[in-house]
Amino acid sequence: MHHFFAEAADISEREVRLRGENLRHLKNVLRARPGERVLISDGEGTDYECEVAELGEEEILLRICFREEIHELPADIWLFQGLPKSDKMEFILQKAVELGVRGIVPLESRNTVVRLNPGKAAAKRQRWQAIAEAAAKQSKRSIIPEVMLPMRWKDALSLLPDFSLRLIPYENARGAERTRELLLGLRKPWKEAARPAEAGAGAENEKKTPDRRRKIAVFIGPEGGFSEEEIAEARAAGMECLSLGKRILRTETAALCALSLLMLFLED
Repeated sequence: MHHFFAEAADISEREVRLRGENLRHLKNVLRARPGERVLISDGEGTDYECEVAELGEEEILLRICFREEIHELPADIWLFQGLPKSDKMEFILQKAVELGVRGIVPLESRNTVVRLNPGKAAAKRQRWQAIAEAAAKQSKRSIIPEVMLPMRWKDALSLLPDFSLRLIPYENARGAERTRELLLGLRKPWKEAARPAEAGAGAENEKKTPDRRRKIAVFIGPEGGFSEEEIAEARAAGMECLSLGKRILRTETAALCALSLLMLFLED
């Protein structure tokens, strides 16, 4: 079934209207006919199985048959990926999207060989975002994961307070038992911690904030891994060092291994 992303404004209770590039692709490239089924995502987590009702010159009218089951993980995973050499980043991006990440941050760390100037970084990001969109459509994602501009190590660490779980695979981390403990924790019901109702308020005045999705950060080093100084800084920033086994994994293997484990425990 062909998969398209539509603007929420073009989706009503019973109908979806496709215009522009979506219209051109469905009508002229795929040569859709009335009655053909199409999957539509609103980019915000809702999917609709639709039937082509009318093929016009300015728009295509789709009739909504039913809402699909949710295809997203019950947590937002952000992959902070050390920039690898050659075209490995494109492979990692594609597979990370298939495995359910919410976003990808290309990371410049001490052992990163690839350094992109601002102009080249913007062009790379545009290509990477297109790869993410194609992978999202192929893997039946309900959203298109966001690919950020490359970020420096220190800037990435400053984002950690936004995450409820911060993981960094490291070859010298404690064994698989600690990894198992961390992953089993994903199966427990989770609520955002209580916060003071106002600055300076005591515990008696705390109130619960509404539930929101858990956010998980996964940091993967480039070829050469993270330096001991970076690991120390990561631990000081509240990151949990994770073992992925007794073998040394390539950067692209480590990323997919960590994301596969998270997907398994989150969806179980």
